Amino acid sequence: MRLLIAVALLVSTAARADAPLPDKTQRLVELGRVWANVKFFHPTVATKDIDWDAALVAAIPKVEAATTVSQYKAAVQSMLATLGDPSTRVVDATPEKPAAAKPKQWLTWPSPTILELSLGPTISGPFDFAAMMQQGAQVVGEAAKAKAMIIDLRGAKAEALAFAMQPFEAVLPAFDDWPTARIIEHHGFRTQQGMTSGDYFSTFVTVGGKPPHPAPTAGPSHVVFVVDADTPIPAAAHALQAAGKGTIVASAKLRSVDIGDVVDVDLAGGAKAQIRISEPTWPAPIADVIAKDPLARAREVAKHPKAAPRAKKPLALPPLRVRDDADYATTPYPSRERRLLAGIRLWAVIDRLYPYRYLIRDWDAVLREMLPRLEQAADAEAYGRVLREMGARIGDGHVNVFPAKWDMKTRGIAPFETRLIEGKLAVIRVLDDATKLGIAVGDVIETIDGKPVAEKLAALRPVTTGSTDEARDQHAAQAAFGGDNGSTIKIGVRDARGKLREIAVTRKNDYAMALHAEPTGPHWKKLPGNIGYVDLRLLTVPEVDQMFTELGAMKALVFDMRGYPKGTAWAIAPRINTKQAKYGAQFLAPLVRGQNEATDVRERFFQDLPPGEGAPLYKGKIVMLIDDRAISQSEHTCLFFQEAAGVTFVGSPTAGANGDITVMRLPGGLRMSFTGQEVRHVDGKQLQRVGIQPHVVVRPTLAGIRAGKDEVLDRALAVIAK
Repeated sequence: MRLLIAVALLVSTAARADAPLPDKTQRLVELGRVWANVKFFHPTVATKDIDWDAALVAAIPKVEAATTVSQYKAAVQSMLATLGDPSTRVVDATPEKPAAAKPKQWLTWPSPTILELSLGPTISGPFDFAAMMQQGAQVVGEAAKAKAMIIDLRGAKAEALAFAMQPFEAVLPAFDDWPTARIIEHHGFRTQQGMTSGDYFSTFVTVGGKPPHPAPTAGPSHVVFVVDADTPIPAAAHALQAAGKGTIVASAKLRSVDIGDVVDVDLAGGAKAQIRISEPTWPAPIADVIAKDPLARAREVAKHPKAAPRAKKPLALPPLRVRDDADYATTPYPSRERRLLAGIRLWAVIDRLYPYRYLIRDWDAVLREMLPRLEQAADAEAYGRVLREMGARIGDGHVNVFPAKWDMKTRGIAPFETRLIEGKLAVIRVLDDATKLGIAVGDVIETIDGKPVAEKLAALRPVTTGSTDEARDQHAAQAAFGGDNGSTIKIGVRDARGKLREIAVTRKNDYAMALHAEPTGPHWKKLPGNIGYVDLRLLTVPEVDQMFTELGAMKALVFDMRGYPKGTAWAIAPRINTKQAKYGAQFLAPLVRGQNEATDVRERFFQDLPPGEGAPLYKGKIVMLIDDRAISQSEHTCLFFQEAAGVTFVGSPTAGANGDITVMRLPGGLRMSFTGQEVRHVDGKQLQRVGIQPHVVVRPTLAGIRAGKDEVLDRALAVIAK
């Protein structure tokens, strides 16, 4: 039988060695996953000055060159070796030896006062929680008669052993202190440029501590644990050894780590990377006795235990070092390996710390697609485009890939603003130079440099971010005329009479400054019918009281939120809170630990609506005008007003991107912004990728903008009139 098992193991090992490897890209994806887990969760990377980027860059060509499983494992191991941590390594994913045969009797009495538990072999098979609970009850019943106990842990699986010990911990001798460890915990992704309102940070968290273990009413006064070199040492064994009430007898010097200290990342060819994710605050357990026959020796020790307490002073562990990622800004066109690093880093941050990760259909597939394209990118412009396409796949209107030092003066646009109206690229605002060229509001752009507009927009869409299709299309419409300052484009323009003509237009930076300047006009005004109008794009916080003084007697207020506000939601909401709402929005902030790789753990909290301070409460009807230009704080304003007053939304859906922004650094001196935390309606309804939905849907028409009408406002007034 033993010969058959040995032959089977040799065949299995040979099969793994000769197993075909996946293609180069898939191997790089697996390498990236290993790199990401170490980057975010390995304590050494968090505390020591290790160039983890360089470790990946050095491993990439080795992984690509591998033709066998052994070479592939060695290539990944070469990266992990940078850590100097024997617990973080590449191992075979298949069992190195078959599960131990289960003993006929797992509870025996080698002498009248010594109870022996063959625990390891008993739990070496499939996890069976019910059986463990039953076995634990048997131990409790028998242990009351024992003066000493032997627990054979050999062959135990770490995930099973952590549970198997719990049912009978109550009968173990008393001790005061449990061993603890610390793990890295990420509260979102700490921004690496600018400021945020999300308070994202990373920290060490101590885990594993419990209250002192009391003395049992009856039971053993000493416990002997039998282990092999790689047997996981349970916390109770560590604690009893420290208290002088437990002895560890091993067949060799211990190489194991504490239970729960590692996570596995699957690799091709039947291998896996085993990654340590915690750091013990106590010195590691060591074997008290090493013997060729550890069980026989354990029986001798149990007869006359002489263990003394071991002082377990907390280790002097280094603090977490906060550092920004290197952006290699001196090389705008990074080397091939650093371009691959950029793709892996971007993927890793989003994969682990993006609050809306669950909304991305197949993020791994995006990495597989983009790695070859990053490798093939011929210059800095092509490299940046691939990263922008990768960012656009996130489906987040807050995503933007941009240089850290961006000279906007080198860019120019045409002297008019466009939006998609009734599916056509229409001019909605003109500067004087556009008027001189004969371009008017309501004209439709049909060609750009001789090609249909549809081709231009189709080329822009893959690199244009947006949380909804409508928002992304409108962003592309706004970007269609951007280019180098002073460059010329030819556009085919069809006017209101149907006449088509081609016009040469020079792009200028001055036009960008003028079109992006704050709009002019009254911040609020009175409309016919006893209706007040407030432009939230212009209203400032100091103006809120005066606005209510002048409009507080109106039967209805129209808040125009077709743009970005100036932080007035917190000042206005208490003045309209007729529903006496307590909360304005629900937040779900990322909370990520190494153990939670396959789970979605977030901190949930509700944002209070600011209380009123005795000012008069406005009780009239409230209507808000919205469209895709309302994003982030604009949508937050809508949430506040909705909870406070039950407003009526008129227009089209908002951008669907809310939750502050945070920024990562990428090779080539680039940055990428993205949403840092999840925001929902108070009742939990999704906002991201959905937006605030209008109660009354209305969009501008070509006829309306040509006639100078604001059809969205007109419909709002009609709603009020009803």
